[in-house]
Amino acid sequence: MGKKKNKFTKQWVNLTNLGKEFGLSSVAMGKKLKELNLRKENGEPTDMAVTNGFCHFTPLSNGTPFFMWNKQKIIDLMQKSGYIRLDRNEKKAQELADEWIKINKLYKDVTSSTEEKLLFECGQQIIEEGHKAGLIPRINQILATQKLEKYQIEDHVIHDQN
Repeated sequence: MGKKKNKFTKQWVNLTNLGKEFGLSSVAMGKKLKELNLRKENGEPTDMAVTNGFCHFTPLSNGTPFFMWNKQKIIDLMQKSGYIRLDRNEKKAQELADEWIKINKLYKDVTSSTEEKLLFECGQQIIEEGHKAGLIPRINQILATQKLEKYQIEDHVIHDQN
C-alpha cells in the first residue's frame, strides 16, 4: 500500500505543491489554471481538464469535493505557456525563507525558555542548511522582496522585531 500511495502523491499534487514548482501561492496557481482553461471561475476543474487527465477527483474524508492535479502535465503545459519552473536550489531557498519567517514570527510570542530554545534550534538548522547549500544570499533576497528585511540572516540569531 505504501508504494502505491507514494506513486500517487508523486503524480498527483494539490495547488500548494503545484505552485511551489513555479514560486506561486496556491491562490496564484489556481488563477493560472483558470488562465489555462483548466479551472472554472468557481474553482472546479473544466471538462477539458478532467477529460485530458489534468486532474483527479479525490474527495476529502468528510465528502467535500477536492481535486488533485497531475504534476507533470501541468508543469509541461505551464512551461509551454511561457512560465518558468523553479530549479531545485530556488525551491529550496523559497522553502527555507518561508520556514525562517515562520520561526521569527513565532519567536515574538514565546512564553517559555523551552519554546525559545526549540525555535532557536530550528532557526540554527535553517541557517546551517542555507549555508551548506550556499543559499543565504538568495534567502535574504527573497526576504527583501517580501519587505521582510528585518528577518535577514546575517548574525545567526532569530530576530525579535514586530
